[in-house]
Amino acid sequence: CEGGFMDLIFWFMGGLCIAEGIDLFMGKDFMIFVGTNVDKSDYDVDKVYAVEKWLFLADALLSFAMASHILSEPLEWVCMAVFGLTLVAHVYVFKSKRFRKEPGSGKKKK
Repeated sequence: CEGGFMDLIFWFMGGLCIAEGIDLFMGKDFMIFVGTNVDKSDYDVDKVYAVEKWLFLADALLSFAMASHILSEPLEWVCMAVFGLTLVAHVYVFKSKRFRKEPGSGKKKK
């Protein structure tokens, strides 16, 4: 089994992704809206969580597969491509109006 710094990164990232995925299945979050400039009140959280939980679990499986080297090299490249697609999907969720509330609906009035 090959070892190295990238393997450790993939193991760590897989652990974070599976923890976030499980949290999202329970209706909680410890990573998405924490420490970012993204305002949670602007989003339909139920819709965001419904998509993000599956993306994070896919990311976890892909990360663990990459770290453990259980796949052939061509399949690892496929995993990297799918991983890239999930990254695009994560960005889409936060850029798309489909996952946002009506402007101002979640903010307190002054």
